[in-house]
Amino acid sequence: MQPCWNSFVTRTWRASEVTLGLRGGEILGMAGLIGAGRTELARAIFGIDMPERGTMRLDGEPLAIGAPRDAIARGIFLIPEDRKRSGLVLDDSITQNVSLASLKALSRGGLIDVQAERRIAEEQRRALRIKTPDVDTPAASLSGGNQQKVVLGKWLCMSPRVVIFDEPTRGVDAGAKSEIYALMRELADRGVAILMISSDMEEVIGVSDRVAVMHEGAIRGILDRDRLSEANIMHLAISKVLH
Repeated sequence: MQPCWNSFVTRTWRASEVTLGLRGGEILGMAGLIGAGRTELARAIFGIDMPERGTMRLDGEPLAIGAPRDAIARGIFLIPEDRKRSGLVLDDSITQNVSLASLKALSRGGLIDVQAERRIAEEQRRALRIKTPDVDTPAASLSGGNQQKVVLGKWLCMSPRVVIFDEPTRGVDAGAKSEIYALMRELADRGVAILMISSDMEEVIGVSDRVAVMHEGAIRGILDRDRLSEANIMHLAISKVLH
């Protein structure tokens, strides 16, 4: 699987183009200074914002994504930077949050199969080790790490092909971080393509197979594993010359 974004231009950075390839089975880290355009690129790929111009391909075939539902239908999922605002319905239960993106598959004749919905939520609770008495617990009452796991569970109960993690461990404790890193690696080992946006330099270097560095809306360079260092990343992050 080879997701590819060619000459992709977001509305925020109309003067800059992104050419980026993502391989199935890898974790591609995306580094850059705040405001470099990383989240804007993720939002455009997922169909939240429309790009100014450019093409997207998956396995060599053109991708037409006009809204998040189009991305979801192709197995492209986004774990957003702000989980409370964009990833969860805080007043709803774990069950309702986990099933949110797959309600169509869980419905028959306009009615939700409540037993199937609860079963899927329970499976994700066990698989992700979400710390909660039961899946009826409101998402708002969970810790940051467990809330992030609920967001993950929403997508993992489907069939991911590409998963974009935007600041995946922000606001979570060390134990939850380790579990999220292990899950990302497990997904990559299954052939899923992982794009990880992170401002945590240690995370970027420690988790990524390759790192793409953005500056002012463009990719300034891509570092293979043997070239990953804070110095090399920062050089590209502040560089005005495309390498």
